[in-house]
Amino acid sequence: MREKETPVKSRPKDHILRRLYAELRFSGESLRINGRAMVFALAVGIVVGLCGGCFVYLLGLAELLCNDTLWAALLLPLAGLVVVWLYRRGGIKTAGGTDLIVQAARGEQPVSRLLAPVIFLSTLLTHGFGGSSGREGAALQLGGSLAELVRKGFRIGDEFSDLAIMTGMSAGFSAVFGNPISAAIFALEISCVGILPLGAMFPCVVASLTAKTVARTLGSRGVNFYINSPGADLLFYGQVLLLAAACGLLSILVCYTFSGVRTGLERLLPNPYLRVLAGGSVVVVLTLLLGTKLYLGTGEGIIAAAINRGESHPLDFVLKLFFTALTLGAGLKGGEIVPSFAIGAAFGCTVGPLLGLPAPYAAAVGMIALFCAVTNCPLTALVLSFEVFSFCNAGGFLMAVSASFLFSGYGGLYAKQKFAFSKTADAGGTLHYSRDHRPPNAPR
Repeated sequence: MREKETPVKSRPKDHILRRLYAELRFSGESLRINGRAMVFALAVGIVVGLCGGCFVYLLGLAELLCNDTLWAALLLPLAGLVVVWLYRRGGIKTAGGTDLIVQAARGEQPVSRLLAPVIFLSTLLTHGFGGSSGREGAALQLGGSLAELVRKGFRIGDEFSDLAIMTGMSAGFSAVFGNPISAAIFALEISCVGILPLGAMFPCVVASLTAKTVARTLGSRGVNFYINSPGADLLFYGQVLLLAAACGLLSILVCYTFSGVRTGLERLLPNPYLRVLAGGSVVVVLTLLLGTKLYLGTGEGIIAAAINRGESHPLDFVLKLFFTALTLGAGLKGGEIVPSFAIGAAFGCTVGPLLGLPAPYAAAVGMIALFCAVTNCPLTALVLSFEVFSFCNAGGFLMAVSASFLFSGYGGLYAKQKFAFSKTADAGGTLHYSRDHRPPNAPR
């Protein structure tokens, strides 16, 4: 009778060697793949950095044209007609905007090769002739479109289109704003709240740092402020909590105003040429009635006055909101984030002192808190506060970001943004799954 063979137990040393071999194989494969990704990200960073640096320089000239002349702002309706013609001529959805890039980052939407030049020219026209808008929309769309061109030039498969878009978004945001850490995280965080595609982090970081370096050689500079912070105690955190909660609620008004004005104008004036002509004309008339250009452009003057000097009129945030909603709703281009910075800074500067906070610090908190609330990107907002305000009382910004994110609901600037998790912990815990990546209790 054949005896049963006893299996030979592997020695611990053999087990360790097999694990070490497996780890080395993985590292080698990762190095090969990420080496190619690094070359691609460097190419994207250089291309987008050059275009972004030129864009920032030309944008500065456009704003000088608007601010230093009496006639430029009067031609805003005519500039709007050119913007609409450019989009229709290029066959690009005028209502898509940054949402097109958000969808492309999830692999759901192709990016037109004409998007880069069209958004470039359209944003310059909007700013040069007095439109109230930002520049991040152009930065994200410009970066995403150029990254797709680089991907096709490298003959990388369509399955990496989402990676290319995120890499381009990082480069575009970094080149225009000069905050590379925030730019890299923003590209990862924006498309689906609660999920970070960390496999794209390395190329996003490489592209972001490269684009900033290239754009800086062309004269582009980052956004930085120096503020004094009050002492951190329980009263201070309570004051920040109240201000951030108010910013979260304000974000609901901001987002519904942007979308409501756009929808209302589209229903009232279905023809895009008539719509942009009427909207641009109203902006011109209101500017003449108020006798100031403060609410035109990006709103950087409002931000500087609120944070550097602690000065803001109680109606500044309301008027800036309305001017921006009217400009973008009419069909002119740019973005909503920098105007949201201005709205948040003006609101914080006005409300913060009522709660006992110094006006400049309250303006900084309002700026970061409203950005977090309208974008639903708390990690980006927190890192942005560190970059812009040099870690000044980081605990206060941490409280502001968490509170504004909680109180802002499930709305946002980007209609195509998805939510993978609930914003709050309930009886079912903190983890949720739902149809279309949206919590069941979130409003449609």
